[in-house]
Amino acid sequence: MTKISFFLTFLALVSFASFAQNVKISIVSPRVLDDRKAILLTREKGFAAIVHSIQLGFDTTHLKMDAHLLPDLYQLQVSKLKGSLTFFFESGTQILLDTGNVARSVVTHSRSNLEWRQFNDSIQKPSDARANAFVVQEARMRRKNLPDSAQYWIACQTREREDLLARTAEFIRTNPQSYVSLYLLKINWYAFKNMGLLEKLDASLFKHRNYLLLKAKKQEITGTR
Repeated sequence: MTKISFFLTFLALVSFASFAQNVKISIVSPRVLDDRKAILLTREKGFAAIVHSIQLGFDTTHLKMDAHLLPDLYQLQVSKLKGSLTFFFESGTQILLDTGNVARSVVTHSRSNLEWRQFNDSIQKPSDARANAFVVQEARMRRKNLPDSAQYWIACQTREREDLLARTAEFIRTNPQSYVSLYLLKINWYAFKNMGLLEKLDASLFKHRNYLLLKAKKQEITGTR
């Protein structure tokens, strides 16, 4: 991509920030938590960034956000409460807050979050469990000074990572209208960039920030505008 075309793409992305809209998030919690601060963060691979600070005590909070930021994966933390909740946020999402551990809070009124849970429960979590078991076996073989056996379990970890990517790609192919698919494509872009998955996504996703970012990356690879 030329410097001029990259600059024009950047301007296009920035311009969307001016089209903010009111979105709603409902956090239901006991009165004892009134006036506590809840922090809403974007969730990326390896880091999080604060988006909004919310004062509890109001059933529904109205936020001013870029219309093309949602739905997407976010994280909720509450001051002086254990844990954090990772969820797919879209306008109208309701969270029934668990006062023992925020991670156990219940998310409703979000179709994308249902799809996110489906992916995690059927693909991500089982893969993580298998991978962790392989790591344990590798460490066990190393303690016994059995390098060949350790290599076997390392190979199992590699195959599991490859299988997870294949199953994730299949989820994207079979759910082209899902914002979860768009998110998964973004965080696995370097593995998926030459698989034509971006082109399989439904047109309803085309204005989302994540789609625009990936489209710009695709144009950089192909040299097109």
